[in-house]
Amino acid sequence: MNLKLMNDKPKDGMPAHGENAPKLFTVGTLSYTKQGLYILFFWLMWNDFTIMMMEAVAGVNNLTLVKMGASYTFIALLGSIAAFMGLWINPTFSTWSDRTRTRFGRRRPFLMIAAPMFAITLIAVPYAPDLYHALMNYGPTATLLKRFPAFNIPGRGEIFFFGGGCIANALCNAVVLSLFSYYYWDVVPGSVLGRFQAMARVVTSMSLLVWNFYIFGLAEHHLKEVYLGVSMFCLAIYLLSVWNVKEGEYPPPEPRARKGFIEPIRAYFTDCFSKPYYLWIFVGSMVSQVGNLGNNYMTYYLITDLKLSYKDVGWVTGMGQSFSMTFGILLGFAVGSLVDRLQPLRVLPIIILVRAALLAVGFFVVRDKMTAMIIYTLNEGLLVFLLSVAIGAATVQMFPLEKLGQFCSAQSFFCQTLFLVINPLVGHFFDWIHFNRFSYAWGSIFQTLAGLIYIKVYLNWKRQHQPVPKVMLA
Repeated sequence: MNLKLMNDKPKDGMPAHGENAPKLFTVGTLSYTKQGLYILFFWLMWNDFTIMMMEAVAGVNNLTLVKMGASYTFIALLGSIAAFMGLWINPTFSTWSDRTRTRFGRRRPFLMIAAPMFAITLIAVPYAPDLYHALMNYGPTATLLKRFPAFNIPGRGEIFFFGGGCIANALCNAVVLSLFSYYYWDVVPGSVLGRFQAMARVVTSMSLLVWNFYIFGLAEHHLKEVYLGVSMFCLAIYLLSVWNVKEGEYPPPEPRARKGFIEPIRAYFTDCFSKPYYLWIFVGSMVSQVGNLGNNYMTYYLITDLKLSYKDVGWVTGMGQSFSMTFGILLGFAVGSLVDRLQPLRVLPIIILVRAALLAVGFFVVRDKMTAMIIYTLNEGLLVFLLSVAIGAATVQMFPLEKLGQFCSAQSFFCQTLFLVINPLVGHFFDWIHFNRFSYAWGSIFQTLAGLIYIKVYLNWKRQHQPVPKVMLA
């Protein structure tokens, strides 16, 4: 790959020595020509494609639990258990990778280990009920399991084992998700980050299009084959991508003030949670994610209330991803350039508020497959495309680059801690109202709040980055 490490580093996006020298784009000690950028984007796009495909497979977990007879409260409780067990995963691995220095980089060694674990546990999830039946057919383990009342209820044992597999997979997934975005920000020059995010969204749309049109329908009757085939294919491509995208060199990490186990924890919380500037960012992200909790119940509404099949739901979402891919191919690069020029943080709250208005409309109009497709296409196909571009570019504005993993993990830690309580309450709420269509209104309410909070975040950022006025001396 045309990655050139340079000690005499030119300014980002500026020519090197002489007018005829090729234009170079830099990030850290990495420098790219335009051709080098194309090669970089090629490998990172495969990286995005495979991660999104495995995420889509993992998304079938909750639908399978619903089909097995699990309640929304139980499913939400599983999410909280996984969040509680993995509460320290993001801060630990993010900060650890920030401070790691190896000849392979600071993110790649973690990804090369975590990605196989994610794939293996994903393959194991649909086989968890088979493990339950095998244990129940073996005398000693059957006697032990029957001591627990839940395993004496028909069908409950399969649900519990399947749920256990989901938790194990979620923990491995959390390690990958805590690192792969930082990897992009470490190797992609900031001057083209908006355009990169736009192209990445096109590729994730392509991935979801392939999933929704050609694979998702198979999961209804060939669950194990889908999990196994997709996971093995995606793992091979993902590892090849990570191997081919090299990281640059990093300055030595900032030394700790004091040694010991407590000092890094104290420094982490002091850095991340002592300033209102960062707390507003964390609250905005949390409120937006609470709004996104309604997305699962939108899918339940289509399947359980409107009686759509998996194939129908795949068509609904596939059409949205087709639009997203087409929009991205035709206009994505221009949109990314526009976001780069308009300031991502300025654009972000506008997109969130428009999305809130669309979800409010969805509450009133989604009554069949066609109206579901239209709202999904405008939401996921257009607005989430724009949102992902803006967020991806805004993150490097909001947080210091040298501690990017640390602050992103703090944001995740903040959200996950609150979700330990919020997620089961949301599940219980939807069990109580028996009105899945309210998921659209739910999303609208919380996205409106998130949009208002991000306006405050933008104003805080603008105030912090205002140039200091020059003082005229008499």
